[in-house]
Amino acid sequence: MSLIDRPRSYFSPGLLEESIEENRKKLAADSGNHLVRHGLANSLLKAGRVDEALAEYKLCVEQDPSPEYLMNYGKCLLNAGRYEDAVATFQRVIQANLRWPDAYFHLGRAYRGLGDAVKSAEMLREAISLHPKYREAINELAQILEEQGHHEEALVEYKKVIALFFGEYQFEDTDAYDYELSVLFDSPELVEESIRQLRQFVQKYPGYADGHYKLGQALEAKGLANEAMLAFRRALEINPRYESARRRFWKRS
Repeated sequence: MSLIDRPRSYFSPGLLEESIEENRKKLAADSGNHLVRHGLANSLLKAGRVDEALAEYKLCVEQDPSPEYLMNYGKCLLNAGRYEDAVATFQRVIQANLRWPDAYFHLGRAYRGLGDAVKSAEMLREAISLHPKYREAINELAQILEEQGHHEEALVEYKKVIALFFGEYQFEDTDAYDYELSVLFDSPELVEESIRQLRQFVQKYPGYADGHYKLGQALEAKGLANEAMLAFRRALEINPRYESARRRFWKRS
């Protein structure tokens, strides 16, 4: 189970290619410019060219082993499945006496990739202690507990993610709500909790179409087809271009 999807890319392939080519031209004239090289590495990673991005991040770190460059290099190593190298890279950040929650979180993910669940959980708990509202870290810890068979403990952690997910502090920016919830619905208890939280959410934010859509998903998972259809219809009334809600509504009507 995973409550949190990886972020979707909104970058235009054409613009990325332009950025890559422009940065390569700048580096041809000034190969020691690590700022430009870092920009190139970022663009390569966004374009899905992981091996090329790794090579550029590695050069950045050699030119200037700043914590920012090390973090991005480590995350790219994670993406490439090079977990031992990722562990070593994130440890360099921590050894610089930088108690960054992100460093512990990604170090925990790297240990998980190596199959060391105990060390992974330790690093994730450290990240959470530094940032108690770190949803991704709590979610990752819940997954590990679930894999180890600690279902009750995992459920406690998943409920924390749901509570933070719907927490009022999130809605200073409704884009923070753009997560996929359907993975919750393989547990009746989590379905109930999601419906409860979503009902409160749409009461407080009645004009937010995605809230009604997600409520419809939860109601549908519980078998409440008529109520789900009403929620999908409300989402469409707010945003007539909401294609996912349209498909769900016509499927039910």
